[in-house]
Amino acid sequence: MEFITTEFPQKETAVALGVFDGVHRGHREVLRRAVKSCGLEPWVFTFSEKSLPTGKAGAKRLEPPEIKFSIMKACGIAHVYAPDFGDVKDLSGEEFVRDILKEKLRCKKVVCGTDYRFGHKASCGIAEMKEFCAKYGMECCPVEKIFDKGEAISSTRIRAAAERGDMPEVENLTGYPFCIETEIVKGNKLGREFGLPTINQPIAEGYIIPKFGVYVSAAYIDGKFYPAVTNVGVKPTVSDENKPAAETNVIGLNADLYGKKVPVFLIDFVREEKVFESREELFARIAVDRSNAERLSLRWIRTRGEETAKLLGI
Repeated sequence: MEFITTEFPQKETAVALGVFDGVHRGHREVLRRAVKSCGLEPWVFTFSEKSLPTGKAGAKRLEPPEIKFSIMKACGIAHVYAPDFGDVKDLSGEEFVRDILKEKLRCKKVVCGTDYRFGHKASCGIAEMKEFCAKYGMECCPVEKIFDKGEAISSTRIRAAAERGDMPEVENLTGYPFCIETEIVKGNKLGREFGLPTINQPIAEGYIIPKFGVYVSAAYIDGKFYPAVTNVGVKPTVSDENKPAAETNVIGLNADLYGKKVPVFLIDFVREEKVFESREELFARIAVDRSNAERLSLRWIRTRGEETAKLLGI
């Protein structure tokens, strides 16, 4: 059976419920509670990446699906059941618990956040979940929010931190740095002319666009972290396309990566994107940024790289 599956379990399960627009520290506590359910196979019920609940449809997503599901697997989840939202949106709360959780997913234990909503038009909350679980012979395990600096960890806080370029705060709230992982496309190769070749990754539609500017970063390629420097923005000095993208100079690697998906992690903000008088001035500044970024990136790789790779399951 595939990890993300439309098949149904053969064993009794503990099911972690959530939209999981990311997998921050609070989300992982929900996953862990399901995984620690003795004798039950841990599953996740969420929604297809192509179909989200109405209340979440306009929210920018936190991270690539590959990273999200890799984290779930690394946490110990056995399988993810992710139907289209349209397939279940008209079910009442009781029908969802009875028909989906009990009958299809063979659920014996439900794990969810205390603010989880379900049923037609999100009409039911944790009180109804407890009621229906008791009626159909399931344990309900609500998980309280995790607080950091006196405020609940939430996807909203993480989005706000990324949009203001506060990558240490993103890493604090999630446990891993902000990640861009779209397919590498061909650029104008100007960097190569100045001895600073880059990989170019468009920002996928529907995902958070970090604050435009230059970042200390790290690229994970073929099982290894490489120090890097990344510009997020529209490259105003050399381009008029006005399409947000990440352009990364990977330090210590010269390889053809076109068409591959490479996770690039933004570690810290260096400076805002700006227009330079000439390309020569631009690339002279990039060389300085690169030198500074290498030192800071190597420090992060030494102290956090191994732990991050394990957490992400990469």
